[in-house]
Amino acid sequence: MRIRFGILSVVACTVSLVACQANPGPAPVEEPTTATATTTATETTTVETEAPKQDRETISIGIDPIRNGFNPHLLSDDSPLVRDTASLVLPSAFEGNQLNTDLLDNVEQVDETTVRYTIAQEAQWSDGTPITGSDFEYLRRSIVAGTGTLNDSAYSAISEIRTSGGGKTVDVIFEHPVADWHLLFNNLLPSHLITGNSTFQTAFYDSIPASAGRYMVRSIDRQRGVITLSRNDRFWGANPAHVEVLQFNTVASASRAGEYLRTGQSSFMNLSPQETLVDTLNLVPDTEVRVSDTTRTLELVFNAEALAPAQRAYLTSLIDVPLTAKLAGGRSANLGVPQTVEASVDKQEIPALRLAADPADDAGLAAARGIVDMLAADGIKAQVVTTDLNSAIAGNFDAIVAWTRTATDSIALADRVGCGVNLAKWCAEGTTEYINGVLAGEIDFDPAWEQQFNTENHLRVPILRETRVEAKNNGILGAADGWPGGISSAASWRKNDVEE
Repeated sequence: MRIRFGILSVVACTVSLVACQANPGPAPVEEPTTATATTTATETTTVETEAPKQDRETISIGIDPIRNGFNPHLLSDDSPLVRDTASLVLPSAFEGNQLNTDLLDNVEQVDETTVRYTIAQEAQWSDGTPITGSDFEYLRRSIVAGTGTLNDSAYSAISEIRTSGGGKTVDVIFEHPVADWHLLFNNLLPSHLITGNSTFQTAFYDSIPASAGRYMVRSIDRQRGVITLSRNDRFWGANPAHVEVLQFNTVASASRAGEYLRTGQSSFMNLSPQETLVDTLNLVPDTEVRVSDTTRTLELVFNAEALAPAQRAYLTSLIDVPLTAKLAGGRSANLGVPQTVEASVDKQEIPALRLAADPADDAGLAAARGIVDMLAADGIKAQVVTTDLNSAIAGNFDAIVAWTRTATDSIALADRVGCGVNLAKWCAEGTTEYINGVLAGEIDFDPAWEQQFNTENHLRVPILRETRVEAKNNGILGAADGWPGGISSAASWRKNDVEE
């Protein structure tokens, strides 16, 4: 059976940088319930490239503070900013359900377990190195071997990757059918530049060393909170970027966001809500504002190996989710609180608990501390341990507070409940059988299945849905309806010189 996929209009993006070694995450630090947050200084890493000309056309974009790294395949790095940067800089086999015809000449499903990718001859990284099957193999190998990686279940189903035709023909062989295979091999990484002491977890902390999209990373300045992307002049595909420089600037407050848009210092914003942010932006003349939820949720995830089902159910009953959401978000406006179902449960003996939270995640840390106080009100001893997410996953904690991706497809669902890869350390024969059926396409993906599964097993307590506030003034032109379509579409933006 041969299946050909149609053409897509947009391409994944590219970056060209000098590789730089990342700083390791912080060592675990145990803190009592009353402990205060600790601020850790971060280094500034600037990628040395040709300085931009002063007359280069630039669009300034407001963003949240920079946290963690820029590897789009790590749960610890996952954020709207990282996703947007990857979409502008890194190449993907598919964009949505459409073949990326800039990167690939063709994709064929040769049989049930073999997919053949034919890479375009001209496809190259920004340093001139061709994109080949080595980049496919590096991504698969790194995700399977890593901790806290995304799409682990599906990549683990790949038994072999064979390359021929000078590296441009790539045969991906699966051990068993994976129906949503087109979701794989997005945001390919420049494998030829990951050398020395760099690892999958650290190599992309302060840089993306090469690009194969319409933009490339020029610099990441953590101290100033500035990221600069330059148009990738080696991009070989159709429709290169219009604007030469995209500069992302951290916006610290609602009033400052409004001032930047009002004065034209910024043309676009993508920010986490604050109490008065939407009200502030709606008052700015000639500004459009949109509020929407993403597919990420802040969750408390119990360790199924450490706590029995009855204990997990009892702990869940003690958590005031709406209050915890307020504490995590630091607001009551634009607060996406997941629905909770109250149930009568028997009191349980609970041992002293250790909850892990990433110190770089303000929302997660605030939620964890609030939960510890709620448990203390019932006489349960608990404490927050601040550590990076990868260490938390590898460690022996009773629960983790972290942002996770909602299961919107079979592959994401397998990551959430499949044996060996999920944060809850859950593994059950019945669940595995169901997940394998969904992955193979033998059972239809049902977004409501996990909710019922969690109601029965009490593995996760959803706390806060991620909400984004986007705003634009008349400094840029985008889609036909006047709205640019989000930062990921910035390659198609044009600067609107209102003075002309």
